[in-house]
Amino acid sequence: MADFLFELGIEEVPVSEIDSILKQLEDKFIKEFTDNLIDYGQIESSSTNTRFMIYVKEISERANDKEELIIGPSKKIAYDAEEQPTIPLKKFLDANNCDTTKIVEIEQKKGVYIAVKKKTIGQPVPALLEEIIPRVLLGLTFAKTMVWNKSRVPFVRPVRNILALFNSDLIKVEFAGIQSSNVVFGHRLLSDEYIEISSFKNYIESLRTNFVLGKSEERREKILEEIKDLEEEFNVIIKLEEKMLEYFVYNNEYPVVFSGNFDEKYLEIPEEIISTFMVNEKKLIPVYDKQGDMLNMFVGVSNVPDENSYVSDGNKRVVIATFEDAKFFWDNDREDDFYALRDELKNVLFHKKIGTFYEKTERLISIVEYLTDITDNKDMTDYLKKAASILKNDLVTRMVREFPALQGVMGGLYLKEKKENEKVWKAIYGHYEPKGYTKEKIISLEAGLLSITDKIDSIAGFIGSGMKISSSKDPFGIRRDANGILKIIIDLQLDFNLLDLIKFAAEKFTDNSEQHNELVNKIFDFFTLRIKGIFKEPIGYRYDVINAILAKKDLNIYKLYLRAKDIHFLIEKNSVEDIITLHKRLRNIIKKQEIFEVNKEILIEPEEKILYDVFAESKETILNLINSGKNIEAFSKIIEMKPIIDSFFDKVLVMAEDKNIKQNRIGLIQGLENTLSEIADFSLLVESK
Repeated sequence: MADFLFELGIEEVPVSEIDSILKQLEDKFIKEFTDNLIDYGQIESSSTNTRFMIYVKEISERANDKEELIIGPSKKIAYDAEEQPTIPLKKFLDANNCDTTKIVEIEQKKGVYIAVKKKTIGQPVPALLEEIIPRVLLGLTFAKTMVWNKSRVPFVRPVRNILALFNSDLIKVEFAGIQSSNVVFGHRLLSDEYIEISSFKNYIESLRTNFVLGKSEERREKILEEIKDLEEEFNVIIKLEEKMLEYFVYNNEYPVVFSGNFDEKYLEIPEEIISTFMVNEKKLIPVYDKQGDMLNMFVGVSNVPDENSYVSDGNKRVVIATFEDAKFFWDNDREDDFYALRDELKNVLFHKKIGTFYEKTERLISIVEYLTDITDNKDMTDYLKKAASILKNDLVTRMVREFPALQGVMGGLYLKEKKENEKVWKAIYGHYEPKGYTKEKIISLEAGLLSITDKIDSIAGFIGSGMKISSSKDPFGIRRDANGILKIIIDLQLDFNLLDLIKFAAEKFTDNSEQHNELVNKIFDFFTLRIKGIFKEPIGYRYDVINAILAKKDLNIYKLYLRAKDIHFLIEKNSVEDIITLHKRLRNIIKKQEIFEVNKEILIEPEEKILYDVFAESKETILNLINSGKNIEAFSKIIEMKPIIDSFFDKVLVMAEDKNIKQNRIGLIQGLENTLSEIADFSLLVESK
């Protein structure tokens, strides 16, 4: 066995792309190894924003031999009347370098076919890798690409070098005009040398010598350890969020944590402004005392040691200059009539196909009124209508024009300063959240409802304007908005049918019923895909569970979530096998049948009478339980009827000769199946083996 080391050296890649690229690289190499019958052991991968590394331990030196059965023409075509080979058979044998002695006959659905068994000797793996590596790189996909040299190969960023070693031997490949070599770059600031690499151990050690910690986890641990040291040294709390930590890990090949201070007078500026600027604009971490109050201190991560405090001092100067601007904006914006700013929105375009922000707020006023109605929150209607009318006013303030990341937050802060009702300013303060299906739990009902209103309007507007959304193209973030809506509904346990809200929002962007139905269907399909994605990951439900709960084409998101959660629980308890079998049986019987009503008077057999009575007595209770989200209790009620259902199938002939009796019995089964389907289509679940 050998080992394989690959590094792609590249100019700085956006952090948002790194995880995807590394995962693609690993998956594509694994697929190539599998397709080419190459045995391999453990795969290790790591990356920074300028290098992607794949290391394969214990990879075979030669691919396995391949035996395959190649099917050719049918026997009728392969031989003539004298049983002599025809031209199609001869061409088939020539194409596969075989003679008639290698022929075998295979029984297929359409008759007997001629086939040959062909054995291919496995090639040396280094030779295969010469073809695999360029193919893997060409197969990568990115949000945006660029070309930079005569090769005209589109890629996320210009490629600088390719390291490809099989044991210590160079694999000669070319991609995007770059030839592979056994050298890599060290730290771009602290090392000006090319580093010759002979093995994985040598690779890791040589990078470290040249100020590069090659393994992502090592950089992560170094950052966290140094931040912990600072917390202990200064007796403070440093709130490092995972997204920021990821940024530091990928952007710093030799991360060094530093700290600095600024004048206490700037703490008069609202904490949200200070922290938003630090985090979003300068990638610095705010610092708090043990009581949770912000301190005049910041923490950052540099790509070079800060022995002379040059990095810290430089950040301090930038922070102070920006805080001076922020203080000026804060003081002056508060003197303006915030409510009067709404008229200025008539001159601020939301989107050329959708209109201005003023027009958007007009739509939001009616949408939020409808939303509070269908979610039984009418007591919040007046507050949220007022919030909807002014929620975008801060877009024309000095602060938000300078720091766009503060939109929404600033509106809330300015209104708080003006003693606006808490429900109004808090709704505006948080209406941009969440940005996708985030980990943080949503707790503000008023902000959640206003956020749904804003997001559903954007989704209806952009889809209605003909925007095409794909896995790599979503310039206005409507997938993120849809994920945010799902998050709000689930966290706040909002029990309403999202389809009703979609229909209402879609009316604002259509002229007739045909257009309206078409747009509603597009948005419905869009949300169905979002549900499938979110329920699978990050929530973690099985694909068959998701398909089972979506079979009814329902968009009561919270109830769908509860059903998926409960079915997941039942699967873990091994409690669904019988119901899967039962549901499949019910489905098979009623498949392609008309809908029939049950007439109690023509029930003949005792078993069907008993089943009818028990079902009639239990149905309302079961449906009420399902409607209340008590799916496991409803499931138990159905399971209680299973012996009676089994007895019915054992003793009663459903497909009776008498048409009326047959239809009556089918109607009884349809009622059972419809009730069971209110929870999920259990027939779509995969039975455990």
